[in-house]
Amino acid sequence: MTMHYVSGLMLTDEGFIEGHIGFEDGRIVEIGRGKARSNVAKGIIVPTIVNAHTHLADFLVPLDLSLPLEQIVAPPNGLKHRMLREIPENRLLKSMRDLARYMLKRGISHFIDFREGGVSGAHLLSRIKDGTAKPIIFGRPSHLEFIREEVDEILRVADGIGVSAISDWNYSVLEDLASYVREKKKRFALHASEIVREDIDKILDLKPSYLVHMTVATDSDFELCAQENVPIVVCPRSNLLFGRIPPIDRMIKKGVRIALGTDNAMFSLPDMFTELDFAGRILRYQGIRKIDDVLIMAFKTGREIIGLKGFSGVTPGELCDFMVIESKKGDPVTDLVFRSSSTDPIMVCIGREILRKNERIEESIE
Repeated sequence: MTMHYVSGLMLTDEGFIEGHIGFEDGRIVEIGRGKARSNVAKGIIVPTIVNAHTHLADFLVPLDLSLPLEQIVAPPNGLKHRMLREIPENRLLKSMRDLARYMLKRGISHFIDFREGGVSGAHLLSRIKDGTAKPIIFGRPSHLEFIREEVDEILRVADGIGVSAISDWNYSVLEDLASYVREKKKRFALHASEIVREDIDKILDLKPSYLVHMTVATDSDFELCAQENVPIVVCPRSNLLFGRIPPIDRMIKKGVRIALGTDNAMFSLPDMFTELDFAGRILRYQGIRKIDDVLIMAFKTGREIIGLKGFSGVTPGELCDFMVIESKKGDPVTDLVFRSSSTDPIMVCIGREILRKNERIEESIE
């Protein structure tokens, strides 16, 4: 095997440093300061991204902007749920696989999908393998009820359970479901305070791994999330489409760990660099001058939610899990956040899987 190198500004816990990575046979062998003599790619070197919240199957649902959000997404009979029940599984599988391939090319190694459809929905997403971003499946009961046998079957292929808001459920049923999921050593997560503010004490009593949205939550809600170390996944483009600005500034000020997701694929393509761009611009609009926190959301917290290392994840001996982004010769923070959404990464390297400029290439790169 031949050692290959990438060089450039590397994102670390201490900020950006000029350095290089040497890798061979899918593993990192060397990390050092300064440029390597010969490189297969040069640019800004960052970990791959985790898209922390998706509903990929929704891509096949036509968006009706005349409807309010709750009539589109609320279970069990919102527009998307009615239409998804009518779409053949082979079409859903192809669509989700195509989007997962798209994400890999865009530097997304994993995506956390709240997969509706009960047992069959979770099993369908689990069939997406090889040459795609890896699905982290948060399945969902087919109805707003807890049937132990159904949940057991979902959890055979799913990493956890992800449900809609507590407003949709009988709370005692949701308590039983969350408790059972934890008993099975799986993760439990839910949408929270997206359209109306919901009782944060009831939400946190469910002991969720993380929450999604919290768009209309209060500062005291954020303080409690920070105290309980419960991350919040925000989806700026999705929120903005329905006239809501996620209070990212207030979350940061209260010490909340924040990750980013692209939400329903009927609203937005699952492109995390565009999500970074929106998050950065929202922070500026909210009076936050420095946007470094957006890098933490994208390259650290989302990864930590599924047990991956953040900035410090690029270490010798471990599998490759990084990408190289074209440098625009400006500040690397603004280059990444504001000037990377229109082009694919120069290189994405995940284990022995290497992609460059939209084309998969052999690991040897000869």
